[in-house]
Amino acid sequence: MKRKMILAAAAYMSGLFFASFFTGISGAITLGAAVCGVCAVGRLRGMTKRDALIAVCCFAAAVGYIRIYTAVNYDRVTAYGGTEGSFSGRIVGIKSYPGEKALYTLKGSINGSRTAKITVYTDDTGARYGDIMDIGSCGFSVPEDDYLYKTRGKLRSEGVYVTVSGAKDVTVQSKHRSPIKNRLMSYREHIVDEFRSELGEEKGTFLAGMIFGRSVSVDDDVRTSLSRCGIAHILAVSGLHVSIAAFAFMWLMKRLRVRRTAAFALMNLFTALLVIMAESPLSAVRAAIMLDFMYASGLFRRQNDTFTSLAAAVLLICIVNPYAVYSGGFQLSVAGTFGIGVAAPYMTRNISAESIPGALLKSVLSMLCAALCIMPLSMMYFDETSLVSPLTNVFMVPLCTAVLIAGLVYVFTGGIISLLFPARYAIGLVLSAADRISRLDGAYFTAGGDRTVFLAFGGAAVAAVVQLVIRSRKCTAALAALAFGLVFLSSTFYTAERYDRFTVAVLGKGSDAAAVVSFHGRTDVIDLSGDHRTPAYVRKYMMKNGIGSAEVLVLSSKVQSAYSSYEAASGHISAGKLLLAGDIPPAGDDGEVCFGEECRYSTEDYTVSCSGGRTVISFGENKVSFLPAREGGSSDEGLCVYYGSITKNTEIRQDSNALYLDKKEENAVRNFELILDRSGGYRIRRL
Repeated sequence: MKRKMILAAAAYMSGLFFASFFTGISGAITLGAAVCGVCAVGRLRGMTKRDALIAVCCFAAAVGYIRIYTAVNYDRVTAYGGTEGSFSGRIVGIKSYPGEKALYTLKGSINGSRTAKITVYTDDTGARYGDIMDIGSCGFSVPEDDYLYKTRGKLRSEGVYVTVSGAKDVTVQSKHRSPIKNRLMSYREHIVDEFRSELGEEKGTFLAGMIFGRSVSVDDDVRTSLSRCGIAHILAVSGLHVSIAAFAFMWLMKRLRVRRTAAFALMNLFTALLVIMAESPLSAVRAAIMLDFMYASGLFRRQNDTFTSLAAAVLLICIVNPYAVYSGGFQLSVAGTFGIGVAAPYMTRNISAESIPGALLKSVLSMLCAALCIMPLSMMYFDETSLVSPLTNVFMVPLCTAVLIAGLVYVFTGGIISLLFPARYAIGLVLSAADRISRLDGAYFTAGGDRTVFLAFGGAAVAAVVQLVIRSRKCTAALAALAFGLVFLSSTFYTAERYDRFTVAVLGKGSDAAAVVSFHGRTDVIDLSGDHRTPAYVRKYMMKNGIGSAEVLVLSSKVQSAYSSYEAASGHISAGKLLLAGDIPPAGDDGEVCFGEECRYSTEDYTVSCSGGRTVISFGENKVSFLPAREGGSSDEGLCVYYGSITKNTEIRQDSNALYLDKKEENAVRNFELILDRSGGYRIRRL
């Protein structure tokens, strides 16, 4: 029965995966190759005709189901993209932002006819869960991935297929339809405020993030430190959190001599409340289902193992929501659980844990298995992977577990029992250690290009196939080590290639932009428009490419606000000389140099000139000019990049040497690299 459950889940997930990510002729070829490969492996492993029939039926059912689901739900809703209309729906999600703004998730109907779930960013109306929001007029658009945020898959997994912009005539009707959720969320906000008051802003937010997940705004620098140490999962409510909470609760029930059936029911209520307060991420739902299987097996005297319960949980979630396969959090959760609960016990089976060195070795190898299982996904979603995670998880996760238990005790006793005093010092130790470790050379390496990510997935696939065919731990371990070595070498080669390549990255949201110049280990950042969102794009680009500092940061527009934005977004990135337009700089470092009408500086290889909103970068015989689109005009030679909004009076150039960032222009491009050579040639690489 266990084997058939695992086989059915694997076949069903494979069908969803191939139907979702491989389309067209290439998708059909890949699908055929995958089916042939599975049949060949099954034949080698003695798969029975019944098993083959189960696998084929589940695979076909998944492909058919997701395509019908897409045609009936997704396609009919996304058909409204690019149109205008009205929307009325019940509020099912609320996220507050500074400036009295809020992002609402509504479940209702478009133009009173098509049922849909949408998000709208608008003024904070003070609405609560269950209230009805009516939008008189708005524009609908299909979510698109951005260089900074890959939101399309995330929103799709949550059932949101269109977003709303330009909402007008917004009214709210208080219906009080979700009193329990409103009370839980109000209580959550109260607890978050208590944590911040008792522990301070940084430590309190960190503890709240551990308990309630990513819905709490943890500082980006803290996230980066934890990610580079390989322990970022402690800020995602998933298997670790739900398991610890459930184990602690069941231990308490046992001490109180509560009957097993009553304890099981109370445990379900306990975990449900925790998941709801974390806003029900798929990773937490998966963990809760697996825990149910585990405790139910003991209650009804049935055998249970991690692989079977993981397969069953994944199957249930993906039957209810086939778009769960698009969720990065869900993918990481499944891969991590497989690594720690299935791969690690198998690979360390012959290692004795009776002695302290043996137990330590087994723990490190188990964490290494988990790290290797999530490495391809980590590189795809976070652009880097940790090299120290096997060690940091062994020594830091137990400390984080103690902190998590202290926080949960506070939450579920309403602060009557408080263990926050010792938790304060434990959190300080974790944050301090994570920050120091993350700044060490060799603590992590970046993915760089897509080639590295492809190698990571390819290596994982080859190791999995070989394990299925040969079933040799040594061979699988050797292949995993070889794949990791190739991935690391690919990252190293990418860095070496970048060193001798003169690159100008154009980054930002919409028509606002900054230019990041990289050559021979030197990096300069020239902010062109002063938009407060641009520093986040610069930060991501530099971190993705392993750039730790900039020699020069030039702020030529909206200096006061731009300076504050770069200061807030800097974190693990630092700048040497700071060049500011204007006569009066903001308070800051002594290295600031102010310029008035013009700024010009040269290195051994290139020259940068800024004047009146125009910036020219000269490299050999090559020139790139950044010009405000509203002013029109052109440069005498070289490539021209027009930033800022296009106006009615703008004279649009149609030649190949003119690039526009404004989406109103048909040939508009955003977030790309210009790779220049000294002779005047260039090529464009989209990011």
